[in-house]
Amino acid sequence: MSIQSLPKLFLNHADAWGVTFIISSVALLVHDALTPENLILPLVVASCYWLGFALNDYFDAPFDAQDEQKGRRNFFVVSPVSRPVAAVGLALVVLALLAVFARYGERSIIVMVTGCLAMWLYSAPPFRLKSRPVFDLLMHVFFVQTFPYSVSVYLLGLSWSGVDMALFSVFALASFSAQLEQQVRDYEVDARTEQNFTTVYGLQTSSRLLKAASALLFINFAGQVLLGVIPSYLVPFGLAFLPVLLHRFWRGADAPRSETLVRVSLVLALAYAGFVLVGGYAYLMDQFIH
Repeated sequence: MSIQSLPKLFLNHADAWGVTFIISSVALLVHDALTPENLILPLVVASCYWLGFALNDYFDAPFDAQDEQKGRRNFFVVSPVSRPVAAVGLALVVLALLAVFARYGERSIIVMVTGCLAMWLYSAPPFRLKSRPVFDLLMHVFFVQTFPYSVSVYLLGLSWSGVDMALFSVFALASFSAQLEQQVRDYEVDARTEQNFTTVYGLQTSSRLLKAASALLFINFAGQVLLGVIPSYLVPFGLAFLPVLLHRFWRGADAPRSETLVRVSLVLALAYAGFVLVGGYAYLMDQFIH
């Protein structure tokens, strides 16, 4: 194992688990659940998603190795890991996460079993749902951005409201469009290695769906804010990622997203998440004291 390649293992897909941290944080903010015990929840949920994307990279390694650029980004292509070592590593990380989740009782077991099952079905053969058209998109809709929000609400034993449903719809559209965007970006490579929705139904179809879903995402979020369903203090999150959304319309149909733009948007959103988490916690403590 190359020490130089370790950053790929821990920092790869930082945009994905960074967004997961933000989504879980939003669940705490919406439900006024900013307690010292709960503040660790976004970190743990984000760690679970880091594990999920690492597992996906492990099973993607034989396919990513066929493309120089994708191979360089995959830790398991640069530093191959045997199946027994990977299995032990996976078990240790799952046990560590379960130990932290244990504070939430039997709900934590349900969440971990569901999450691990979803990770395995999506990435690993023989099911490998990411290579089964339609199922690949559905898995993203229900397990990428909606699941961390639902899990955060569920683990804390909170009740769902109209705000939760509105945010769920926003995250579902964001997940759907993000997966289409990735498939459009990787179309040429995926067409040579394995199938997915875009390789089966065509690049043009996916490009049109991506723009339609992006437009619906913008209209849905803006409409829910204007109607007062989504709180105004969540608007900066939307503004942070708005350039990424708009870029889908002014770039070419098969052009890749701007990774620089994504990173800048993520940093801004994370900075705002930190600001409102600390500020909201301080406010609640002040109210409690007085």
